[in-house]
Amino acid sequence: MNDDTSVGIPVRTFVTNVPDKAGAFLLANRIILQNGGNIMRVSYNKAVDLHTMFIDVQGSTRSLDAISQQLQAIGYLGNCLAETQVMMVELKIPDEPGALYPVLKILDRYDINISYINSSPNGTPYQNFRMGLLIENPKVVKLLLDDISEHCPIDILEYDASEASLDNTIFYIRLANDMQKMFYLSAERTMEFISEANRILQLLQDRGENPQKVFDYIHRFAAFIKRYEGEQFQPDVNSRQVSAQVTLHTIEPPCGSNTYVLETQDELVLIDTGFAVYAREMLALLRRLFPDWAQRKKRIFITHADVDHCGLLNVITDAELWLNRKSAESLRLQWLNQPDFRERKSFCMGYSKLSRIITSYQPPEQDRFYLIDDETTPEEHEDLLKIGAFTVGDLDFEVFEGSGGHLYGEMIFLCRAHSLIFTGDNLVNISGFSFERAEFNSLAPYLMTSVNVDSKRATAMRRQVISLIEQTEQQTGSSCLILGGHGPHSRLREGKLVTAE
Repeated sequence: MNDDTSVGIPVRTFVTNVPDKAGAFLLANRIILQNGGNIMRVSYNKAVDLHTMFIDVQGSTRSLDAISQQLQAIGYLGNCLAETQVMMVELKIPDEPGALYPVLKILDRYDINISYINSSPNGTPYQNFRMGLLIENPKVVKLLLDDISEHCPIDILEYDASEASLDNTIFYIRLANDMQKMFYLSAERTMEFISEANRILQLLQDRGENPQKVFDYIHRFAAFIKRYEGEQFQPDVNSRQVSAQVTLHTIEPPCGSNTYVLETQDELVLIDTGFAVYAREMLALLRRLFPDWAQRKKRIFITHADVDHCGLLNVITDAELWLNRKSAESLRLQWLNQPDFRERKSFCMGYSKLSRIITSYQPPEQDRFYLIDDETTPEEHEDLLKIGAFTVGDLDFEVFEGSGGHLYGEMIFLCRAHSLIFTGDNLVNISGFSFERAEFNSLAPYLMTSVNVDSKRATAMRRQVISLIEQTEQQTGSSCLILGGHGPHSRLREGKLVTAE
């Protein structure tokens, strides 16, 4: 289970293993009601998992703890997810006499036949035993796995998908095992991941999507993030002189989420900071680009408070953080472990939380915030509204706040005199994506159904940003360099973005 918060009242997700019999959910419901809990969401699909039911419950911490204890007492909560019928498993057994015996006793207790077994020493204190288990009664699988896992770690390697009696109950445990190994997640964080994966599944199944496709996209998203860690993190980096005093450095990682650095003689100003998972690689790169990185004065501005643009805010601790009030509030909610402005949209919550988990994202401390706007900025507005300004060397930027179509608190930074504009995710050069970035950026729209919290507003805001660029170009007589949150530099040609030279 994992804790969340809704309007200040705790909400906990219980990942329950319920018996496949009439009245199973009724019993869980009675326990929840007797302890003053309010069921906010239930997700169960027998075709996806025979036993696993996700229940979001709102109540006091005391009530939720009591519900947890009672569900555990009746066997509805455990450390494993339900499993399937015919399995090839791998057990990590201590390499010592008699260590396998307790597992064999468990298999005998449940009348499980072994069709295949193999093991060999591997130079560690453990042996990996591979077993083929023939299971005639799928209802015993949950109990079997629970009992075995008390003695040793167990992983699922293969299953016989040709058997008519098999369902897809292996999805969750396979995904859990993969994520745990891939990102070294704790048991608690793994269960959180599975809970949010289910939230995405529920959303997309309601739209007619196939469960296997959903799980495939989730796995691809996580695997892509992992693939480019370490030596495989090879972003495109380029530099250009944009004024007499300022050099623009652009860092475009394999997964997009650009980081820009405006360098002057006196300081470094970052615009957005990418994913937290690449913090070590990004810091190493920044130190190579700027040998005096540690001594430099630093400021960071963010275009919006999505986790893929704020990943290093908690890592670059010697920088001032500049943002507007709405973005500050979104980060404050993250700090309190409450749904931020994106996660308040049900179709965004699962993906956003998965992103936090697999990228090890942590929000920054609020005492580092410097606010761009004042209290006169309206809460709601339809127009691209000027809310402040800042200067970097000889570049004077105007700050505009959008209506919140992509994300509440979104901002645009425009330097008219030098025809530069940072557009965040309000306007990106999609046609300029590399193959790998195009592949990665296709995952989020599927898993959230839309990357925008309000598509109608996002479309209107994109038009207003384009109009602002056109007005600036008419005023200055020069083409604007457009610096989006993803993709290469671009310019506007006949109303469309083209990659800049």
